[in-house]
Amino acid sequence: MNLPFESSVRFQLVQTPAPRDAPHERPPGPPKAQQRWMAFVILIAFGWRMVGLIARKLVQVEQDTILLAARPIGETVGALVAPEQNGTIYYLLMRPWLQFFGTDLFALRYFSVLASAIAIALMWQVARRMVPAVGSTLLMNLPLLSTLFLAFNPLQLWYSQEGGSYALVVALALLSSWGWLQAMWYSGYVRWLIYLVITSIAIYTQVMTALLLPVHLVWFLLANPLNRQRWKGYGLTLVGFALPILPLTGWGGHLLTGGANGIDPGSGSVLQNVVSDLPATPLPEIARTLLLNNAQGFLGSISHFWLIPIFFLGLTGLLVGYTEFGGRVANVGMLATWLILPVLLLYVISLVAPIFSGPTAQIGERAAQFEGVIWIAPAFTMFLALGAQVMRRAYGKLGNWLALGLIAFVMVFWGYSWLEHAQRPINTQSGASESSLHSWRGYLEM
Repeated sequence: MNLPFESSVRFQLVQTPAPRDAPHERPPGPPKAQQRWMAFVILIAFGWRMVGLIARKLVQVEQDTILLAARPIGETVGALVAPEQNGTIYYLLMRPWLQFFGTDLFALRYFSVLASAIAIALMWQVARRMVPAVGSTLLMNLPLLSTLFLAFNPLQLWYSQEGGSYALVVALALLSSWGWLQAMWYSGYVRWLIYLVITSIAIYTQVMTALLLPVHLVWFLLANPLNRQRWKGYGLTLVGFALPILPLTGWGGHLLTGGANGIDPGSGSVLQNVVSDLPATPLPEIARTLLLNNAQGFLGSISHFWLIPIFFLGLTGLLVGYTEFGGRVANVGMLATWLILPVLLLYVISLVAPIFSGPTAQIGERAAQFEGVIWIAPAFTMFLALGAQVMRRAYGKLGNWLALGLIAFVMVFWGYSWLEHAQRPINTQSGASESSLHSWRGYLEM
């Protein structure tokens, strides 16, 4: 289906390209009303993340953050090229942050709050390139609705209040995807260089964000016919990734060799932080865990009956959402790649690396959460928004009320999930005890 240049979804990468007489025209900016609504969503999300920020005690992962941020700066920088290291960029950022603001619980977690709020703003920018906005109201503005879902997702809320790297990981993954979309739309070697730098930083913040590279590669293959014009810049960028990723080849070789030689998973090395993010379970269980984490947060035993509206919206967006793109399945294919491909690659990694063959229960509760791919959540929320839009279009005025009802249910259920679980630390590893931050005061003063 060929869409006219003035189509409301003309900015989509896989749509009919712009006319020859206007090849470099910028996509129209969002109306002022949308900008005001987006600013309101960011403020609400920021305020919600500040509620109960220091209600929970310090947990093991936050103790590790302080310890690793406090080590000598030369050792931290050297970890960029050392095997068995992960999250080096995060600890480099946290060192001056804690030195300046102190090591109290508020300062430790406020960094994650800011990173998560920035991720909300980036989510809107990415969604504007991925899903269409056909109106200014919430039901017709899919980028805004997708961002609202991400802002109140209980999984995202949890990690926005933890003194760990995962809030920053989501922001960097979105910034990397935005950089890729910008480079694809506008071209230019400077933009491809920016994408290269941002993605490299993301990988050295959380090694599992390297799975963004195959995701973006599939996006490039789907972005027809624009990919025919951008192959040179993107190809050179892929070659450029060889330099920043080269140290990781030694890390991976050490990992595989160690697994083959039977390294004890309980040795206590920093590698275990990565091991805890990798699956050691069958693919259906991996998919089920990730789906439930994104749909209900960390609620324990709950009837799946309450998840039916969420699953209904998501499946509607996945299966019928292509109708919102003028019938172009490739648009939905880009979102599906973002959501599904990292999960499949995690499973493949677990098959290749024997060190990940132990049962999940023996590694600890963190392993069951697969935080390393927490950055697939934006695709999940965009499918929910697509499902609501399909409902609105399919049933007219009744569809408006059905869509509003489903959106309201999701928001109320996620609010309940967050409040129910907000006071219970889920990421204290086996054998780790909570402690006060008082013993860490002055540790960074060197």
